Amino acid sequence: MPIKMRSTDSFDYRMPSRDRERILGLAVNTLGRNIIWSLAQRTARHRVLPGQYPIIAWLMQLPYSTQADLSRIVGIEQPTMAITLRRMERDGLIVRRPDPAHARRRLISLTPRGKKLSRTIRRAAFEVERLAYAGLNRDEVKEFFRLAGVMTQNLNAERRKDGSGVAVRSPRQSGQQPASPNRKAGEHDSAP
Repeated sequence: MPIKMRSTDSFDYRMPSRDRERILGLAVNTLGRNIIWSLAQRTARHRVLPGQYPIIAWLMQLPYSTQADLSRIVGIEQPTMAITLRRMERDGLIVRRPDPAHARRRLISLTPRGKKLSRTIRRAAFEVERLAYAGLNRDEVKEFFRLAGVMTQNLNAERRKDGSGVAVRSPRQSGQQPASPNRKAGEHDSAP
C-alpha cells in the first residue's frame, strides 16, 4: 500500500535543496557525470566510450604502462580494467607487448589510431572545460583544482591504509620514486 505523504513531507526531486548541494560526494559526482555526458556528446561519432577517456589520457602521458598500474592510477578494479582494455585492443586503440624484464607482464601503449583519438578527445575536453568554467575567473578555477587536489590526497591516504589502520606511505611520501617500466628500482628521474 502506498505511503501517503503530508503536504509538509513533499519533496521536490527536480530542484536540489541547499543542504543537498553541499554534500561533497553528490556535488562532485553530479559535476563529473555532466562533464562525461558533455564529452560523450562530442566524441560519440568516434565510438569511444567514457570509461576509456582516463586510460587514453594516462597513456598519452606515459610511454607505456601495465594493466595493474593503469588500474591503480585510474582508480578502477582490475577486472573492469581488463574488460575495458580488451575492448580498446579490439578497436585498435592500444597494443600490448611482452615486458622484456618480466615474462608474465604485458606493457600497454596507444596505437597511432589511439593517439589520434586522444587528440580528438583533448580538443573536446577543452571545449567542455570552457563551458564548465563559464562565470568563473582564473583564480577561482585555480583554487578549485587546489582544493580538489588536497581532498584527493586526503582520501588517497585513507585508501593506502593497511589492515591495521595505519596509513601506508606512498613512494613519493617516503622520498622514493616509484619504479616505472623504463626505470629500474633504485634509479631516479630528474622529474618530480
